Amino acid sequence: LKNSSGRTVFIQFAADPDIVIREELAPALYRNLVAIEVKGGRDYSNIHNRIGEAEKSHQKAKKDGYIECWTVVNVDRVNMDMACRESPTTNQFYRISELLDHKSPEYKRFMMQLISIVGI
Repeated sequence: LKNSSGRTVFIQFAADPDIVIREELAPALYRNLVAIEVKGGRDYSNIHNRIGEAEKSHQKAKKDGYIECWTVVNVDRVNMDMACRESPTTNQFYRISELLDHKSPEYKRFMMQLISIVGI
């Protein structure tokens, strides 16, 4: 997409992290904006492992210069305080079920954050 500065912003699927958002500053020169780790498993008993995996991915992303790191989980009753403690590099946590509900406050927060960071 084109942002308000006329620069191209790429939203790409990747291996680790799962989704990256980068702004092209010049040919072959990018500003790494957001690294998103998606943890799709629904098993609540494994949430600590998933959050730990997200943290590991985000530590790598921070080293690669990503400004923001977001984690999306598929467990509705995740304790956000615990998640923040176990993945301190995650700037934002989102739940898939809330992102699917376009009227939820979490969806609105996601959209506002996304629009702001990509500059549209």
